[in-house]
Amino acid sequence: MLDPKIYLEKDFAYHADMLDALLEEGTEVFYSEEDGVMLRIGKRGPYAISAKTADAMKKMAELIPGERYMAVVRPFKFLPEFYEIKGIPEEAMPCYQAAFSGNEPVPESEVPGIEIKPLSEENLSFVCKNYDDDEDYMKSRIEYGMLGAFDESGNCAGFIGFHGEGSMGLLTVLPEYRRRGIGIALEARNLNRRLSEGRIPFGHVVVGNEKSTGLQKKIGMEFSDKIVTWVFK
Repeated sequence: MLDPKIYLEKDFAYHADMLDALLEEGTEVFYSEEDGVMLRIGKRGPYAISAKTADAMKKMAELIPGERYMAVVRPFKFLPEFYEIKGIPEEAMPCYQAAFSGNEPVPESEVPGIEIKPLSEENLSFVCKNYDDDEDYMKSRIEYGMLGAFDESGNCAGFIGFHGEGSMGLLTVLPEYRRRGIGIALEARNLNRRLSEGRIPFGHVVVGNEKSTGLQKKIGMEFSDKIVTWVFK
């Protein structure tokens, strides 16, 4: 088995999630050869696959046990080979991956009348209402560390955090607070936290979400021009 970084570092933005996963305790490398890399992010996270050939995709798909799976698969053109082995997913979400390659913190802007501070479990119902009603998952994200933007009356205007596999996300700004710079202020603080931890800031933007793409580019993230696809079964 080869050092997976030899393969992954040839395209940083495309593989930022996998490179970051190598920094996380519990990540297991299942396959690492000249034709691809497969790992599992953390102890219970999704599988991540990058294949150079259709045959490599099949070999790595066969390493996922059972019929159920959650994986980030690339390239897009070899999805049929993955499905041939693992079956058609219940959901497939094609994304572009954004990553920050610098080492220095980005500037953190202040928003008049807004204070950014950590969320607590008291904010759980608000987060579930405005992002995802999976209470267990959102509770785990708050415990990991989410930031909220609060107005002078103590009302939460928006929030941001990290998904379970390490990507920056969950960004939400309520409609009445938009166009005030809250989103990019939250993004900057989230990104700088990741840098301070010695990790690689990265995120996934669903294909066609131009607004999110613009925000990520504004803060200094670079995009891969190739698609990664989240698949769930």
